Amino acid sequence: MKADEAKKQQEQLDRYLKWFKEEGGVEGPTHLDTWFKPHQKYRLRWLKRHCLGTVMELGTCYGYVLAYCGGQIGVDWNQQSIALAKILNPGKEFVEADIRNLSFPDSHVDTVMACEVLEHLPWDDVHQALREARRVAKQRVLITIPDERNIPDSTCFKHLWVASPEKLELMVAEFPEAEVNISRKVGFILMEVRK
Repeated sequence: MKADEAKKQQEQLDRYLKWFKEEGGVEGPTHLDTWFKPHQKYRLRWLKRHCLGTVMELGTCYGYVLAYCGGQIGVDWNQQSIALAKILNPGKEFVEADIRNLSFPDSHVDTVMACEVLEHLPWDDVHQALREARRVAKQRVLITIPDERNIPDSTCFKHLWVASPEKLELMVAEFPEAEVNISRKVGFILMEVRK
């Protein structure tokens, strides 16, 4: 890891831990104006195009992305987010769970999305979350991560790591027998894993 990347990640972690302590460990929903930024609109359209069949979103928060993409199941560890998601999205299933240990059977849905969620996990936990996403998905896993090379959003203090080329290689290694397509577009790393 480059020294400047390590320093940036440590600064982010320090800001996050301070915020987490001050907020009492509960992260509120994303501000609505975030979704209207051009790079966010592009990311949402990419996700919608690639969501085929039944769809589960990991780290769903209040279900906005899941609803936009026509998904059926949202998973989040935050009880308040799940409660809000159920109110805002009647008819969809929302489950309070840890994405590193899902209670769903193998190949439960066609598509699993992990959108802007992995960077909020400690790096050592990302691999377990990816294994669970791969296990639960029948056909594909869609991952989006802020690209620190392009937009300030990637250095959000709530992000515990930055998507370096080395980290992307380690993520791809979690899918040894799959076709993995990665692109860097308008501030995001967009990863489609076809099983």
